[in-house]
Parts: sequence; C-alpha cells; structure tokens
Amino acid sequence: MAITKIHAINRSTKAAIKYIIDPLKTRNGELVEGIHCDVPTASFEFEMLADMSHRYNGNYERVGGRDVDGIRRHQSAKSYHLIQSFSPDDHVTPEEAHAIGVQLMRELLGNDYQFVIATHVDKDHIHNHIVFNAYSMMTLKKFRSQPYITANRIKEISNRLTAEHGLSVSLRRDEQLEKNGFVHEKDVHQSFRAELRRRLRFVASRATSPEMFDELCEQLEITTTKRGQDRGYRLPDQQRNIRDKSLSDIGSYTSEGIKTTTAENADDQLRLMALIDDVYGMCDSLDDLTFMLQQEHDVTLKRQRNGSYQFTFHDGTKMPAELLPPAYQLNYMNEHWHDPNALKTKVAAPDVLAEYQEQTKSKMTNTETLMDLSEDQVLSVDEKGALVQLEVPNEGQLTVHLNRYELRGDSDHLQVALQANYYYTLTDQSGKRPRAVSIRGEALIHAIDLDQGLNPELVKVPPQAVFGHSDKGLTITLPDAGYERVFIPNDAVNYDRLHQQYTVQIGSHWHYNATPFATLNDPEPKSVSLTGAALKPALKSTQPMLGRWLIANRQRQYMKAQQADVKRLSTMLGELRANHITDRQSLGRQVTTVKAQLHDVQQKIEMLHDKITNYNDLAKFIFTRNQYQPIIDKLEDVSPKEQHRLTKKYQHEINMYQTAVLHLQSRDFNPLLTNEEMASVITDQEKTLRSLEKSLKQQNIMVNKWKDIADLMDDLQGEPPQEEQEQQHHHDIER
Repeated sequence: MAITKIHAINRSTKAAIKYIIDPLKTRNGELVEGIHCDVPTASFEFEMLADMSHRYNGNYERVGGRDVDGIRRHQSAKSYHLIQSFSPDDHVTPEEAHAIGVQLMRELLGNDYQFVIATHVDKDHIHNHIVFNAYSMMTLKKFRSQPYITANRIKEISNRLTAEHGLSVSLRRDEQLEKNGFVHEKDVHQSFRAELRRRLRFVASRATSPEMFDELCEQLEITTTKRGQDRGYRLPDQQRNIRDKSLSDIGSYTSEGIKTTTAENADDQLRLMALIDDVYGMCDSLDDLTFMLQQEHDVTLKRQRNGSYQFTFHDGTKMPAELLPPAYQLNYMNEHWHDPNALKTKVAAPDVLAEYQEQTKSKMTNTETLMDLSEDQVLSVDEKGALVQLEVPNEGQLTVHLNRYELRGDSDHLQVALQANYYYTLTDQSGKRPRAVSIRGEALIHAIDLDQGLNPELVKVPPQAVFGHSDKGLTITLPDAGYERVFIPNDAVNYDRLHQQYTVQIGSHWHYNATPFATLNDPEPKSVSLTGAALKPALKSTQPMLGRWLIANRQRQYMKAQQADVKRLSTMLGELRANHITDRQSLGRQVTTVKAQLHDVQQKIEMLHDKITNYNDLAKFIFTRNQYQPIIDKLEDVSPKEQHRLTKKYQHEINMYQTAVLHLQSRDFNPLLTNEEMASVITDQEKTLRSLEKSLKQQNIMVNKWKDIADLMDDLQGEPPQEEQEQQHHHDIER
C-alpha cells in the first residue's frame, strides 16, 4: 500500500531538505536525487527562483489575517513536502520506490519544477520524502495547491503507478470497512478534521457566548478539552484531540477567537431583534417583514442557495437568521403574525443536531452506481484492485486504477461502484508526457457505457411535459411522478422541427437533476439525483396538460433552431467556396492539412517550453549574482574589521552570491547581462509563447471547423431521404 501526504512549507525549506537527505536514512546519500537542482544548494536555488519570480511577476504573497500568539497566519508557501509510504507487505526495493517517486513527480508537475527526492530505509516501511519548489521554472508562477483536490490527484497517480508495478494501493474506505464491514451513507472521503471544521463553523454561527458555544458543541457530539488557554476538539470514534490552532488559520476556535466571535454575534443579535420588534406589529407575512425591514431600516433578508436565510445590515454586516433566539426564528414568526406577545413567549430551543443533519443531508447521501466492466476495458486484476482503460469523450484513451473496495463480483463478471459526485483522476499516456485528467464520477459512468457500445435510449418527450428550453438544456415537468422540474443537458436533447418533437438521450445509469413538488411536510424540497432507469417510465406515462404558452415557446425554439441551421449551412458554403473545395477528396486534403499545421504548432510550443525552462534555470543565477554584487563590492572597499562585521550581517546573501557564481562557472556560462536585459528576454519569450498558444487555439478551431464541415457533408449525403427533404421543404413553405 502506498500512502501519500502533502503539506506546505512556509518557514524553512533548508531545514526540510536537511532532514530528508539525512545520510543515516538514505544509505549515505545513495538514495538522494535532485531534479533541476543540486542537492547541496537546492534551498538556495529554490529561493533564487522565488526572488526572480517576485522581481518579474510581482510579490503577491498572502500577508492577511490576524496575529495569533505573535505569529502572522496566512503565510505563503515557499515549497511543498510530499511523502509517499509503501507497505512492508509489498517488499518493494529502495531503488524501485525511488523510481516510482520520481515518476509521480513527473506526472504531477511535468518538467517545470525543481525538487529533491530522498528514499528513507530506516523504518520497516520504505518511504519517499520529496520537497519541491513552489515556483515554476517555466512560468515563474506558483504551484496551485487546492484542498483535497490536489491530495486526491496525487493519491490517484500514486495508485496507478503502484498498480503498474504490482504493488498495493492506498484505500479510501479501508478503516471503515475493517471496523464495520460496510460504508456509512455519509461522504466516505471526508476526514475527522473536515467534519470537525464543519460542525464548529455551524456552532460559531449560532453561539452568542463562550458558554453557549460549549453547550452547542456538546449537543453536536463534539468533546471539548481545555488546558489553560489551549483547547482540543474530538468527535465520536476519534482517538486523539485536534488542537484549536490547527483548525483555523486565524484562530477562530481558540479561547480568544471564540470570545471575539460570540461577542460579535451577541451584538448583531440584539441589534436585529430591536429592528424586528419595531416592525413586527405591521407585518402579516414573511414578505411584509422583508419589505418593512428594507424600507424602515435598510436591512435586506434573502434566501440562500442552501435554503437558509441571511440578514444584511446597511453597513454590509451579514447575519444568518439561525442566530436569532427561538421566538424570533422565521418559521415560528410565520405562524404567529397576529399574536402581539409572540416575540415575548418562551420557546423551546430547536434540536441542534437534527438541524445540522438536515442542513448537511445533501452531502450525506450516497450516490454510488454499480457499473459492469467488459473484458476489453480491464487491463489487469489482482487482490489490490483493477487497472481499467477506456475511451473518454473529448479526452481519448485513458487509464484509471480502481481499488478492491470499489470492485464487485469476480474476474468473470467484474463490476465497479462509482460515486457520481466524486472526482476520479485518469491518465493519458499517449503523448510525450503523461497527462492527468480529473473528471466527475458521472462523466466516468457515461464513458464506461459509451465505451461498451451501450448508447443511451432515445425517449420522446410528450409536448405537455416540456417546461422550457434554453441554451443549457431542456427542463421538463413530471407531476405524476412527483417532480416539478427535471433538467436534461443540451448535449442529450434533439428537436425534430418537422414534427415539433423533443427526443432525449436517457442512460439507465446516468443521473439527472430533479426538484420534487413542495408538500406540507417539505415546503422547500431540495434537488435530488434521478437515475435514467427511474426517469424513462415517468416520461412514457406522462398525462396531457398542454398550455398555450408552451405552443408559443416551442414555436420560438423551432425558429431559433431553423435560423441556426441556415447560418451553419451558409458558413459551410462560404468556407468551401473560399478554399476552392469542390469534392470530397479536396475536403479530405484540407482536413489533413489543418491537422498537420496543428501538429507543427504543438511541436514549436514543446521546443519553446524547453528553451524557456533552461533559460530561466540559468537566469536565476545571473539575477542573484547581479542582486548581491553591490554587497560583495562593498566588502572589498572597507577595513578588515568592518568587513568582518558586514560578512556576519550579510552571511546569507554572500552564500547566495557564491552559490550563483559557482553554478555559472561550472556551466561555463557567465554573461554580463543586467536584470533589465534578462527581463527583456523573458518578456520576449513570454510574448512568443502567448503568440504560439493563440495560434494553437486558432488552429484547434480550424481543425474542429473542418471536421464539422466533413461530418455535415456526410450527414447531407446520407440523411434525410429525398422524400423527407421535400416534405420538410413544403412544410416550411406552409409555415
């Protein structure tokens, strides 16, 4: 099993590299390697590239946030530390583990980042430590690390590489399965830390005092421990506390942070209660309350996307409606508008745990779909999982590793349980460099079906079921099935202008967003995911309920589609005439020509990419030499005593200068360029690259355009038949 972790280094890259290259852990340095940098001077080289980036791109490091215990939070990452640990049961060799680590970084970062990799063999399990620069050698911009997304991407790449080497992979749900034998319906990918943050954020939005904060924590099953001013939090089944300072960058859940937050909440609560008291007697509904607060006190009340309500004061202060006391809650006031004593009545506090669970219900739903895998799609299967290859629309042939807990059945009939809302990382190895592609589970479900030739069923939509049609898709209504609206994306919608009939592509495993009708028990229902298997019978059994407005709406859509087709045919005809294309052979040659031009531009970009990377690698040494040359010159012009003092003061700068000079000498490259001249070269290279990328974009458009023209020619030559064309022509004349 290969477990991966990543965290940012915002203090000392030098200390991190010093730790990972420890000779006692790496066979006296045999298992240490620097990529695009020399290991002894790697921390200096990282800093040189960062300084040069700040010089040319500007220094936009985060410096916001407030001080906590004298430490400024929100410090920017200087580098990143990635750990890849292998299971002792795999019996992997140190050399193989090291090679897998290098390949992991190549696929994650391409060839654009400096990194040092060290394989440790001092424990029972062999593991790689990798420290890579936060700044790209190609763009001089920072690596974008996204919470959870980056970690999942690293895990997926590592899983595929270890599977290719016959090793085990890290499992997403092993702890829960080993403990319970099943997976809970809540999001199986969430961690204790993430869930704890969600619950504490929920508590902090409702507490008006530190005591109330602790009470709400207890109701949400959060165990709180205090040691002096330090606090620790723990959820049920969690063995160790998580410190308050590690749950928030700005100290929101420390004792001091809680006092500040709850005091602000109390002030906002009293302020809003006084305004509601002032207008409550003039209100008979929630709309009245919204209007009166806006008119009298410039306070707005709006419903959020998650169904909750939020007040906004005239000064921009925002306050959730849940912060109000029970007697001022909107659902309670909605039932007591004509009761003058309603706001003074003592009302029982709501069940906070039930309220939290209801709010997160949509995140707690399991959306797994069981998919059959064909023999052609499965490359290999073992006790650790399966390596699957399939054709993904618009992406080509991709591979993905699925761990054994996602698999069902046996080798003769293999199935996989996919989560529609989870992101999977697939790999494209067709090019010069492996490319990682992240797609949603729903797109992977579509790809598996289409790769097996299981095309979606074409289902006619009854005219009375059409609610509306936009550029994004078709909205239908199914009252007999209990759904007010069901949305179908436009790429799955076809419209027959001749018969004025909508036809939609419905896959049995595919999911569609649906909104149920409101009921007394559920006046504000949340959207649900409806499978194609449930949608097809509902569509086929829809009863008539056609309105006049629907006829007019369909008529407008018909006219728009007709105009779009005429425009498309006119454009095609103009392109054929402009390029003197008169037959299919000349059209085929044109398509081949634009594809060759596209390939030529791609090769030029590859060559320029390597050129820029190599130039920036050398430029950082020249920049550092020029930056610190005045200090060296000053040392030569002062007395020995002053020289000793200045050397001690500028020791780091002198080390940086000496490192830069040694690297330039070792490469026999020491041009007397100024920083301004280097900036000019870098700017020119960036302009050339942008120009080529623009040409690449235009060339892609050209290729797609000529492919569309070729496809349209095929359609016109094949379908529809002559009789149908004449029938449609007469129909258009009549209209």
